[in-house]
Amino acid sequence: MTDSHLDGLLDELVPMEPHERWDDVVHRARRGQRRYTAVVIAVAALGLAACSWVALKAFEGTPAPPPVRGTFEFSNRATAEAAKRIGKMFPQAEVAKAHGVLQVRTKDGPLDLWAAPATDGGTCFVVGFEADRLPKLQVGSTSGCVPANPQPLIGAGTAGTSAHPYTVLYGYAAGPVATAQVKLGSGRTITLPVVEHFFLAALPPGSAVASVTGRDANGKVIATGRGAGG
Repeated sequence: MTDSHLDGLLDELVPMEPHERWDDVVHRARRGQRRYTAVVIAVAALGLAACSWVALKAFEGTPAPPPVRGTFEFSNRATAEAAKRIGKMFPQAEVAKAHGVLQVRTKDGPLDLWAAPATDGGTCFVVGFEADRLPKLQVGSTSGCVPANPQPLIGAGTAGTSAHPYTVLYGYAAGPVATAQVKLGSGRTITLPVVEHFFLAALPPGSAVASVTGRDANGKVIATGRGAGG
């Protein structure tokens, strides 16, 4: 890849609020304030500009610590409960295989994206700030699962959090996508590296995604899609 192409538990859970959802891609159930709620969220991203490809590569494969594993386990339990209530199966994360994928540094500390294989052949993920971890659960997080063959092939969503002055941009791209070119509602375009099919950025509050384009290592367009606010 060339340089030009690399430019909370139970009641304690405090989820980030998703502004928009990539309905065909991410399926997950979550519980908050003593009740389970089925949610469908787009894929992951938070934190921008200050991190290098080297930092991202160093974080990739990092074993998930107990708070992160606890978040995956919580999501699995919430998913199972939701499945009972609505009569629909949801994928489960293979918690033992949870690992780091992307890390973005912000003024509020690192924002991490963790992933684990899903029982349906897809991938489950958790996005959250390290500062929000509790001993047994990472709070202030967004989580979901992406199917093995998502449609559309690329998409991005955003989530806000009252604890941090950012809009979380998170996304997923299938196929040989090396970078995600994200056009924001403001007209600005940013290019993010794609690691294990995910990309991540932290944007100013109120940011929206108009569109996203996935390119391979040679710059060829592989997939296009609309994002949150697009």
